[in-house]
Amino acid sequence: MNDFLSALNTFSKALFPNRCELCGEVIELDKKLCDNCLDAPVISAPLCKFCGCSEADCTCKKHKNEYKRIVAPYYYRDVIVSAIHRFKDDEMPFLSNKLAKDMYDCVLLEYSDIEFDLITYVPLRKLKQQKRGFNQSALLAERISKLMNVPVSPLLVKTRYTGIQHHKSAAERKAAAFGSYDVAKKYKNELDGKNILLIDDVKTTGSTLNECAKMLKIYSAKSVYCAVAAITCQDKNKQRQP
Repeated sequence: MNDFLSALNTFSKALFPNRCELCGEVIELDKKLCDNCLDAPVISAPLCKFCGCSEADCTCKKHKNEYKRIVAPYYYRDVIVSAIHRFKDDEMPFLSNKLAKDMYDCVLLEYSDIEFDLITYVPLRKLKQQKRGFNQSALLAERISKLMNVPVSPLLVKTRYTGIQHHKSAAERKAAAFGSYDVAKKYKNELDGKNILLIDDVKTTGSTLNECAKMLKIYSAKSVYCAVAAITCQDKNKQRQP
């Protein structure tokens, strides 16, 4: 009997290996994170209220945004890049659990004085969502909604294709985002006076979040706050180079 249970256990491990909660790498059964993710690039308080980076790392010029503030647990570099790509593109939606919990912790800490009425998320183009099988931002929003006990609604729709954003400049991203989002027709009369938490996976320049927040405010939302899994932050040392 013991031999049978041992064989069954070995077979189970082969079929369902234990994976790192953050990046999805196969790890030992008694661990939750791989060694690399133990050193993930965490954003530490105090934070810049404009860009969401640690004040010590901030290189932004304090430009006002359409949203009030943004928070994130991680910088978008090193192992976090791999983690988010695996989450979105390698059919590992379960990685949203850890990311959402870490985002929720940031929201609790930094937005403790805000009473949110609704949670929403950045929408995907229908064709892209069908191809991927899910919207990564929606998954994060749904998990955060359960943790916060605040309803989540698909308030926004994407109105036109903006192209691949990875290699675009900040100006190109801003131009691409302009006019690319709208509030869904059924919600246009339901946002008056609401405090809304807007969710996305990564903030690079903030153009997408700005455009989404702008549309929510056009339809009378009181305020829009953002939470993302990771923020791209420029290296101060690189900026100083001639």
